Amino acid sequence: MRAAGASVAIAVACGSACGAPEPAPYARVVAVVPTGPGVPPEQPGVAVTFSAPVGAEGLLDAARLVLAPAAAAADALSAVESEAGAGALAAAVPVDATLEDGGLRAALRPRAPLRAHTAYALVLSSRALAADGRPVLDAEGRRRATVSTFETGALPGPPPRPVLTEVRADAATPEAGGEYVEVANLGPGPLELAGYRLAKRTATGALASCAVVPPADPVPSGGVALVVGGAYDGRYALPAGTALATCGTTALAGGLANDHAPEVLLVDPAGAIASSFGAGGIAPRCPAAAVRVDPEGPDVAENLVCAEGEGSPGML
Repeated sequence: MRAAGASVAIAVACGSACGAPEPAPYARVVAVVPTGPGVPPEQPGVAVTFSAPVGAEGLLDAARLVLAPAAAAADALSAVESEAGAGALAAAVPVDATLEDGGLRAALRPRAPLRAHTAYALVLSSRALAADGRPVLDAEGRRRATVSTFETGALPGPPPRPVLTEVRADAATPEAGGEYVEVANLGPGPLELAGYRLAKRTATGALASCAVVPPADPVPSGGVALVVGGAYDGRYALPAGTALATCGTTALAGGLANDHAPEVLLVDPAGAIASSFGAGGIAPRCPAAAVRVDPEGPDVAENLVCAEGEGSPGML
């Protein structure tokens, strides 16, 4: 009886040494591309590489793997981790998804160029499964979601040239519904306002700025965008196709004061001043709007005048 008991003990203890196979390692995230800044907006795709084959379920139908603007990354993460998945996520970038290299790589190819100067997030759920049915682990070997970000650069082709051409700091009440800044694109290429900031000079001399929320499409060469606050009430009769951008949740840039000359700056995504209007306090104080006489001309006192009447924006 002792010999038999010893044999059982040896069999239990020897495990793989006696021929039992070791379990295969869990599939985990090896790499996500692209990352970092300056990614071309026409980037052909983003991809996740795994250490072992993964299953198609949830990865090809946007339920567990999604590309979205980084501003919506929290919503995307909640969606991919939910029971229903992210298939109905409104912020998701439309893509064509494929599994490549025998299931070692999941690729998402956007159906249209991405926005310029915009941060994006690739979000992979902790619910994603490997081809063997076990969970996919993150790069550190933990069962948790993977969120990887990158930022696009400038649009390809000829550059735009944004110019501030009109500023209305004094509007009929409620003023927050009528203040605006007009931006003309005088360059040969389209103007993507994503990543730009609008800054104003306050009465104390300090600069205060807000991020421009761009229109749906870039402003074409020769086109104009009206930048307004979130409380803009649509009071002006604008030409068809006028692009509307916002800056500030209610009043434009927190409100343009009309007790001193307006001084407004448009700052590009790199932090450089792309255009100014009334730099140094040279713009006139107007009962309606101040305009740039020659849009191609410099920001000097002789080129800035009060608009006639109380009508709509000049739109060049």
